[in-house]
Amino acid sequence: MRYEYAVNVFVFNSDYTSLLFVRRVKPPFAGQYLPPGGHVEEGENPLEAAVREVREETGLEVEVIDFRPGSPILLDSRTVRMPEPIRVQVEYIDRHHKHVDFVLLGEVTGDSDQIQDIYRERVKWVSINELNDTEMPRNVKELAFFLFRHKQED
Repeated sequence: MRYEYAVNVFVFNSDYTSLLFVRRVKPPFAGQYLPPGGHVEEGENPLEAAVREVREETGLEVEVIDFRPGSPILLDSRTVRMPEPIRVQVEYIDRHHKHVDFVLLGEVTGDSDQIQDIYRERVKWVSINELNDTEMPRNVKELAFFLFRHKQED
């Protein structure tokens, strides 16, 4: 059994009214919207992979943030603190292949959260009111609703 590391990043726009999703082309999720993400490449940590994957898939710059700010920080010179994930999960890809997914929270940085034309066909911002009408796996939709509620409570 082979395990690979992957990241998925739920990215909020600058005013926390929408989440960023990418329409997938390949099975098993072809035609459905998912958060940006992909494999952690050799030599990368999950944080670096998350920033790279969002940039590659959407053209946007993001900062990965703590799901629950205020988590204790206990570090030494050999430790790199990672933002607290929303969750870590194992995804069964096939009989011989599993992903350990780091599901992370991010926010857009830089000058704009406007999607560039070259990405516009597959990338979109989705508000809480648009979630039910957006084609995505049920578990992704439920987590998106949870994140909107979580941010409203902050």
